[in-house]
Amino acid sequence: MRSKLAPVSVGLGVFLIVAAALVRFYAYPALATVPPDYEGITELEAHDAQVFDSDPEVLAPETTDLSVTSRTVADSGADAPDGVVVWVNSTTVTRADGSIFQQSRERAPFDGTSGAAVDCDSCESWTEVAAGEREPVTRTGQIYKFPFDTEKQDHPVWDGTVGKAVEATYEGEEEIDGLTVYRFVQRIEPTLVETREVPGSVFGSAEPSVQAQMWYGMTRTFYVEPVTGSPVDRVEERVQELRYDGVSVPAFTGTVRYTDAQVEELVDDATTNARLLGGMRVLFPALLVLLGGVLVAAGLILGRRRHDGPAGTEPRDHELAGV
Repeated sequence: MRSKLAPVSVGLGVFLIVAAALVRFYAYPALATVPPDYEGITELEAHDAQVFDSDPEVLAPETTDLSVTSRTVADSGADAPDGVVVWVNSTTVTRADGSIFQQSRERAPFDGTSGAAVDCDSCESWTEVAAGEREPVTRTGQIYKFPFDTEKQDHPVWDGTVGKAVEATYEGEEEIDGLTVYRFVQRIEPTLVETREVPGSVFGSAEPSVQAQMWYGMTRTFYVEPVTGSPVDRVEERVQELRYDGVSVPAFTGTVRYTDAQVEELVDDATTNARLLGGMRVLFPALLVLLGGVLVAAGLILGRRRHDGPAGTEPRDHELAGV
């Protein structure tokens, strides 16, 4: 029996050690990337936001609750290099009365592992500035997510309003529903982003129309699960206002954040995915190597005992014939 068990034990042990290497260096990298067929909907909200009502009969700011629905779909047929994914995002902001306040669409290529923007001519990167009117955009920094195995360091994150990546500073760890997350804060000081023609009456001017400045400032906080790099919560303190001749009028000012139900869903998903990826990166390979090493050692010991003879006996010289 030992003559059979020894090679079987060694062979199985070697197999497990090889399997550990495959899990760590093949299976884990294959899973630690954004799936090419991703599709998701994210729900956000803002209470008592101040927005500008552009109805010609109103032309004044109003205070209302907002619902924000962001739908993201991966373009699996995009002409993109290996490792690059292309997402198309559509966002609709709705007032409390159900009317649409704002809509936007964008298409963005990024690295499926690092989450960073990729400059790819064939990927057709754009933002929709009006219905059916698209403007090419070259993005930089993180787009929709942070890197797999996010580190405790600052990360540049793209902001479409200012048209550049702005540093998101690492500011510590927190727990959300028992899940450990990293907190990153991106601060954008009030910035002039455009000039637009606005009826003078908005600013109390007798002029039929004036050239008003649009100013934008943002404090955006990301709560990121580090293994997957997925934000499980995001809070945006936004100040966007029209300015003319010393008068400021809110255009979109308020705090936009994930809904409680959305945070719960994202935490559940991130917890499951982090356990799987974390196990494949460290725990599963370590267990396979440990078990494989034990089996190889056991097989070698069994083989040696078979060669040396039964325990407690000494090898004897064969007697010579005729002596």
